[in-house]
This record gives sequence, C-alpha cells and structure tokens, in this order.
Amino acid sequence: MEIWVLFAVLAAATQALRTAVQRRMVAPLGSYGAAYIRFSYACPIAWLCVIFYTGLTGASLAGLPFTFWAWINIAALTQVIFTVLLVQLFSHRSFAAAVAFSKTEVLQTAIFEALILGVVVTVQTGFAIALGVFATVMLALVKTNLSLSNVRQSIMSRQMAIGLAAGAFLGFCTVSYGAAMQAMTGGSLLSNAIYAAAIGVTIQAVCFGGYLYVVKRGEFIASFVEWRGGAMAGVWAAICSICWFAAFLNHEVAPVRAVGQVELLFSIGFSILYFKERVSRLELAAMGLLALSIIMVLLD
Repeated sequence: MEIWVLFAVLAAATQALRTAVQRRMVAPLGSYGAAYIRFSYACPIAWLCVIFYTGLTGASLAGLPFTFWAWINIAALTQVIFTVLLVQLFSHRSFAAAVAFSKTEVLQTAIFEALILGVVVTVQTGFAIALGVFATVMLALVKTNLSLSNVRQSIMSRQMAIGLAAGAFLGFCTVSYGAAMQAMTGGSLLSNAIYAAAIGVTIQAVCFGGYLYVVKRGEFIASFVEWRGGAMAGVWAAICSICWFAAFLNHEVAPVRAVGQVELLFSIGFSILYFKERVSRLELAAMGLLALSIIMVLLD
C-alpha cells in the first residue's frame, strides 16, 4: 500500500470519529458550537504535536515563504466559510438535498486542481471521482428518504446554491492546502504536515471564534464550558488534519480526497454499530458504488 493511501484512510477514519463526537455535542452546544470545537480544541493539540515531534526527532521546521502564508490563509478561511454555509443549511426545510449537493466537493476539487496547480487526473480516476460523487449524493438522499419531487424542488432553490457553494469552498480549500504544502521549503514529510496543520487550525480557531463571538456568543461560551465532551473532537480533528496534509504531500489532491470518501463507509458503520440504524438496499448499492470508485482510483 502506498503511503498516501494509508494517510488518506487514517484521515477519513479520524474524520468520521470527529463527526460522531460533534454529532453528540449538537444538543448541548448548538450547531455552530458543535462545529467550532473541531477548531478550538484541535489548535493546542496540534501545537503539542509540533513540540513533541520536533523534540523527539530533532527535526527542523520547514521554511515558510510568502506563498505558503498566502495559500494557508486562503485555505483556512475558505474552510471556515464552508463550515458556516453547511451549518446554515441545517435551518432550511430541504437541507438534506442541499447537503447532498455539497458532496460534489471531490469533483470540484479535481477542477480547481487542474485550474490552479495544472494537475489533470487520468480518465480512469476522473470517471472514478464522478462515480464516487454520484454514490455520495445518492447516499445523502436515500438516508433522508427524500422523494423525487422534493429533489426537483431543491434543484432550483437557494438551498441548492448554498450546497453547491459549500462544496466549491471545500474543494478550493483542499487545493489551497495542497498548494501551501508545496510551497514549504525543507523539513520532513511528517514534520511539515504537523506544522502546516497547526498553523491552519490556529487561523481557523481565531477567525471562526471571532465570528461566533459576534453572532452566536452563547454557543461560543458553551463550547468551552462543555470542554469534557468537546475535547475529543479536537483530538480527532488534529490527527485528521495531519493525515490529510501528509497525504497531500505525497500525491495529487483530487485522488486523495476521492479515496478519503471511505469516511462515509466508516460513518455508516458507526451508525449501525453504535446508533443501531438500519441500512436499506439502496444504501448498500450506493456503498458498493462508492467502494468501486475508490478501488478504481487505487488501481489507476
């Protein structure tokens, strides 16, 4: 197994664990507070990882030119915008269909990577990405039992536009992180991933925290009051970011994100094991298509 695949799968697994913690914390914190704990608690943990790793290995930190700072700030801020857009969708009646449109992120990542970094995926990987996007959208729609008429109504709605915009911001964010990683000079693979993750999550904690303090102060305060429940989200979020960045250093961004869609399979597994949810035949079919798309990327 190539090292980037291992990092992508680890990132997906820890992302699923982080999401499970956030899902549990929505009740005491609210949607925005639950979204914020992935940044606020990941920040100190990521810097502890930097100190621990450099102290243990004696590795020197990479040089950070202006290009790095430009891309890491763009990436961090677009991810915050993505988070705000996604949380806003929760208040809409047709949020499930809109969230499904945000799942086009991987396809949009491939487009942005071609435009910004000049990296074009192969025909097989491109088809696999499209198949994976179809499967993830199918899973999102089936999970909520939406009717065909509901989907049709959502296609030309404001919610659909927000969903697509959320996917675009996340796709652009991912490619920007890849560009930031490429701009780092010196350092080892793991030290660069840890260092960039710590910087990125610090920017996000400050920017999203400032936004919450102004518009959702109660949820901002609650996110720190309920630290016992929220801290694990930070642990998983820090590990998740480090693994994503390590994967981006080893391979093109779009295939990494395509393999990372295995997170949905992990999430469904958690739902079955811990939340005792049942899986329909359509969900099984969508999971099969998603697994096939990941295998196609790995075999390319």
